[in-house]
Amino acid sequence: MFRKLDSNSLFRLLQWLSLDVVLGACAGMYFFAHLLGLHLDLLFYLLMGLAVWSIYTLDHLLDARQVGGTASTERHRFHQVYSNQLCIVLGVVVIVGAGIAYYLLDVSLISVSAILLGGLIVGNMLAIKYLFSKLAFLKEFNIAVFYTVGIMLVPYLLGMDEGVNRAFWLLGLAYFLVALMNLWLLSIMDAESDRQDGFVSLVTFLGKERVQKLLFWLMIITLIYNLSLYWILFSYFYMHISVILITSLIHCLEVIKPSPDSSQARRKMEAAFMLPFILLLF
Repeated sequence: MFRKLDSNSLFRLLQWLSLDVVLGACAGMYFFAHLLGLHLDLLFYLLMGLAVWSIYTLDHLLDARQVGGTASTERHRFHQVYSNQLCIVLGVVVIVGAGIAYYLLDVSLISVSAILLGGLIVGNMLAIKYLFSKLAFLKEFNIAVFYTVGIMLVPYLLGMDEGVNRAFWLLGLAYFLVALMNLWLLSIMDAESDRQDGFVSLVTFLGKERVQKLLFWLMIITLIYNLSLYWILFSYFYMHISVILITSLIHCLEVIKPSPDSSQARRKMEAAFMLPFILLLF
């Protein structure tokens, strides 16, 4: 599979390995740290990346094993073909991440909170896959919640002594809304492959047309909410609002006029979550 990859397919490999999601999560954590005027150690971003990669890779490996035959998507076929190698790498990443966390955090409120959140995420994922599969239609909502909480956790814990402003929470809700929009769009794009592979999502549960209607109203709510933040918050936060607004608009374009090339649409949407790195300039 690697030999067939050319320069144009390199980005697809990064997507299969969830490295685009990792960068987006690190950008999100930087967004909330910048919001509170915090300068986080680079090791925090490394830990975030390792944690996100581990959770997503575990999820994809479990999904790949659930498929009866050959998976219908390239991502899951990749995880089927390289299952053993990825399991080894996953084990190494978890051990390295635990070592770095112990070196950086020792036993503290941050380390305990991170472990509890990680356990909750993995436990929720396994429970929905194997115990409460009928609730799998809530998968996208759960992921959006955990994703948002995950990127806000460290900035919140490090900034709580000096007080966390209301902008932190209001923009956190804005981040959740655009994350949910992203996941519902991906659910629509993956509807056919999910049906073929036996996965349950919001689209396979409600149907494509109903989810498209829900997505339209989510888009309206997200835009109105984001624009209202310009009136609610001080001008200092306008650049933060603008970053989320632009991210939302990129997703809104996909809602209004879906791209015929789903892989290209995925790249645009995942790249949108890296926009918070623009704040490095300020």
